[in-house]
Amino acid sequence: MKKPHDDPPTNWCDWWTEVHQLTPDIAYGWPRNEDPCEDEPNPWFWHWCPPQGRWNGAGTSNHTLVSRSPLHLEPSLLWPCCGTHGFVRNGQWESV
Repeated sequence: MKKPHDDPPTNWCDWWTEVHQLTPDIAYGWPRNEDPCEDEPNPWFWHWCPPQGRWNGAGTSNHTLVSRSPLHLEPSLLWPCCGTHGFVRNGQWESV
């Protein structure tokens, strides 16, 4: 039987393009945009939340997309549910 953590967003996110795994516990993807005239959206992030035993998603519309490739987002990301906190810079996750 497959455990939820063993089934990351890279396996099941049909609404997203370019889903990437930053770490075994953090992934991000880009929303599918049907309107080519809209600005490039910020990525959506998922993290594995041990207390909840599931993947949690969160948008980053209040963040600044410094670079899409390599991914650089400011300020840091914080998930209060479990305290996961860090930066995404140069395409890498940097825990705080």
